[in-house]
Amino acid sequence: MTHADAITTVWASLERHFAHHARLVARFRSFGPVAVARMWREQRNEAGAPLSRDEREALVERHCELFGSWPV
Repeated sequence: MTHADAITTVWASLERHFAHHARLVARFRSFGPVAVARMWREQRNEAGAPLSRDEREALVERHCELFGSWPV
């Protein structure tokens, strides 16, 4: 692998990472503190279904945006 190929690979990996993060952040963007706290406490999404792995990650992101820390 050339140096240029290695750099291209790193940039592609970063692009995938940030695209995934943007999807996570968007998932619960419209929910406020009360809803986010309830969903975290119950470990259920807005429809009452158990959180998927991605929903759990997204809810952590939203919690951090709202409260400034990871949920406990």
